[in-house]
Amino acid sequence: MPTIDHVVVLALENRSFDHLLGYLQHPDPRLEGAAGHSCSGWNGAAAVPASPDAKPVLPVDPDHSHDAVMRQLGAAPKGPNWAPTNQGFVQSYEAKGRGLATPTYGGALRRLIALVGKFFSHVAPPIKGRGPLIMRCHQPSSVPALSALAVEFALCTRWFSSVPGETWPNRNFMHAATSDGETNIYPRFYTNRTIFEVLERVGKTWRIYHDDTPQVWAFPALWESSERRANWYEFKDFADHVEQGNLANYTFIEPNHRPPLHTVDFIPSPDGTGVSDNQHPGNNIVADKNYAHYNSANPTDFSRADQLIATVYEALRKNRGLFERTILLVTYDEHGGTFDHVTPEHTISPDDQPGRITRILRSLWHRKAAPFDFTLLGVRVPALVISPFIPRATLDQVVHDHASIPATLRRVFMPKADPLGPRDQAAEPFHSLLTLPTARPDTDLPDLSHLVLPPTPPVPPEEQRRRTPVDYRPYVSLAKSVNRRLKSKGLPSAGPLLVASRRQKADRVTRAFVENAEEQRLE
Repeated sequence: MPTIDHVVVLALENRSFDHLLGYLQHPDPRLEGAAGHSCSGWNGAAAVPASPDAKPVLPVDPDHSHDAVMRQLGAAPKGPNWAPTNQGFVQSYEAKGRGLATPTYGGALRRLIALVGKFFSHVAPPIKGRGPLIMRCHQPSSVPALSALAVEFALCTRWFSSVPGETWPNRNFMHAATSDGETNIYPRFYTNRTIFEVLERVGKTWRIYHDDTPQVWAFPALWESSERRANWYEFKDFADHVEQGNLANYTFIEPNHRPPLHTVDFIPSPDGTGVSDNQHPGNNIVADKNYAHYNSANPTDFSRADQLIATVYEALRKNRGLFERTILLVTYDEHGGTFDHVTPEHTISPDDQPGRITRILRSLWHRKAAPFDFTLLGVRVPALVISPFIPRATLDQVVHDHASIPATLRRVFMPKADPLGPRDQAAEPFHSLLTLPTARPDTDLPDLSHLVLPPTPPVPPEEQRRRTPVDYRPYVSLAKSVNRRLKSKGLPSAGPLLVASRRQKADRVTRAFVENAEEQRLE
């Protein structure tokens, strides 16, 4: 086993394995693609087959709430176990388009919050007959960086999201091996112990790179102290740090979640680039009437996310000595409602019950979801493990979920440390994929320099005022909570936010946080 001094994790958004890699041409015949698989149609209609003709955009953001995912999986209890069929994707997507997937809420304040939400919400007209679109998968040419790296290094064919639910609970599993009992996004602070803190206790270093409001802000223990705020950097600093050989033991990279949306329905910035690069379907929406003839040359969030993958890889590849001591993991937090044919595995509960404060908050307001015991993993997502010590075209068929991230970090850097919980303890690490006795030469590593992410210009003021997509609103709520917490502790904050738009609020808090982190490093 080679010496590993650095682990880098890049976690993108809301795409399934089949949706992005179901038509990958891989040298290993054991890779089963999406071809030949189908899904039940809407209300008894004929089954819809998977096909390799997806576009970067969709007319409807797929539903990925917990209840919707369970419907997509066809997961119904069978004795003591779940029995998923993965036959509900078309029905779920059609229901979302028709406006039949409206969330419901509980708690003492549910009526008041529902009334306020109804007043400010935008109700889109129903879109019918689009359910089959969710079965469309991408050609390798649509995701050139992801596809190239999937063939050149290790492709994990059984990496599942940790929860059959939304983004935040799945990202929480990456950091804490639990979602604190949540299956849907709940924009609040979490107090679970994280892998960052465990690393710190044994003298290991960590950094978080971000451009926008990062979801990992939800763990205030990681930024309330001045010492820990110094570990937060803008993503633009990552390549310079790698070039200088100045990389932490653990690096977590969060993509930019913030719109505006750049498709044929929105005014693009002058050079055709945009802001977000997380590949979330909600950041790649086009009007239903324009879907059929969509063929824009302007880059979308979808293409920028693939370029982000290339940018991270290329930064590491250019520093050969550091790359040989680094493992790069590229994965996605959850499937975002897109099709995958592999049924998820059973697992063990993380055994965490929400704390007292959480129970109080839920008594006031919560999004309703069916009871869940956390013994079923979520939908399969792409996951690549990259190192010069990994043979070309490696297929990893071991079952992983996001708890494999803290499990790997413990095995590599602190094998005697206690696990974060039952999921961390049971999760399979991925560092064992580095099996070559000597590193592959430069000539045997792919050159993706032509795919790197171009510089992003400032967001035009007119786009700052556009309607904020529903999937970004929790980040705005989180930013406001962070601002209040900083202010309450006498720390520099973004100041009053009342007159700002939602996006401006998030942006101002992010800028204040970035500036404060830089000040801590200079002291």
